[in-house]
Amino acid sequence: MQEKFKLLAQALGKERIKFDEPLKYHLAVSTDASAKCFYIATTIKELEQVLNLTDELKIPFSIFGAGTKILLTDYNLEGLVIKNRTSGIKISGVKGKVSNKGIGVEEAMVEVESGVSMQKLNEFLKVQGLAIFDSGMIPESTIGGTLYINNKLQDASQKTKVWSDSQVFDIDILELKRTDIILSTRLKIKSSNKA
Repeated sequence: MQEKFKLLAQALGKERIKFDEPLKYHLAVSTDASAKCFYIATTIKELEQVLNLTDELKIPFSIFGAGTKILLTDYNLEGLVIKNRTSGIKISGVKGKVSNKGIGVEEAMVEVESGVSMQKLNEFLKVQGLAIFDSGMIPESTIGGTLYINNKLQDASQKTKVWSDSQVFDIDILELKRTDIILSTRLKIKSSNKA
């Protein structure tokens, strides 16, 4: 496995791969666990690249965002541990109407990368005058993990981009499988005036 890790470091950059990395600095909960090999992906391109490399080199991997849904004790994780720190959010479309009061946005399509926290998403939505998600969600939890378990987020999802077996697909949320790695999702969000 050590040889495969060296190939990974050559492809991704020796300064980006960490060995025997304590996970207490990367998870929302305290742990004494560590990763034999650790990498932080900060863009979708980096995330796709590292996932493709693990597939090509047959390296087992674990992936998490903020680590709010992970409970580890004091053991070492074999294979590669990937921390998803992708952070892109953008409005990709709006629906509205023009009236004597001006242009009014009724709803917007918002593209959100899987490493974005619910808190960051809600801050963005608030600034844009769009409805935010309720405070029942863990603010630090990321889209990539929350989308699997939160019905309100699933209902807002229009298309989700996933990685599976070195391929990227746009799928409907109902097609999402536990083995899919979420890269991003497109959410339909109503104006906060219409919420």
